[in-house]
Amino acid sequence: MNEKNVLAVIGRIHRRGNKFIEQELKKHDIHGIAPSHGDILYQLFAREALTMNELSRGIDKDKSTITALVDKLLRLDYVRREQDQQDGRIFRLSLTPKGRELQPVFEAVSESLLEAVYEEFAPEEKQQLMSLLAKIKL
Repeated sequence: MNEKNVLAVIGRIHRRGNKFIEQELKKHDIHGIAPSHGDILYQLFAREALTMNELSRGIDKDKSTITALVDKLLRLDYVRREQDQQDGRIFRLSLTPKGRELQPVFEAVSESLLEAVYEEFAPEEKQQLMSLLAKIKL
């Protein structure tokens, strides 16, 4: 394999991973959510409420990028936006009950994805892969 193609290979893995996630969500009859919503939902699964700034830092994307994603989650009634009680200029995002119901599905999809990714890896190869990827500085 040509070492100059590293970003092309990583991009292909990313696209295939997204396709896998989309197929799994359809199997669970979840529509309207893209893989790009996953980072936002995982942050909200882990914490009760987040500001847009906290969310932006947590997923390492700028606020303008996540605004459209959050707006769609709001429209689909997976997320709610409420004004902060101490500071009226701040809005906090949290999961609705419908959004909270996604957590076990997302955990199952994530587990299936990881099983597919690591299917032919020995345990020590998984660690080696992660160590090597951590060295990439962009």
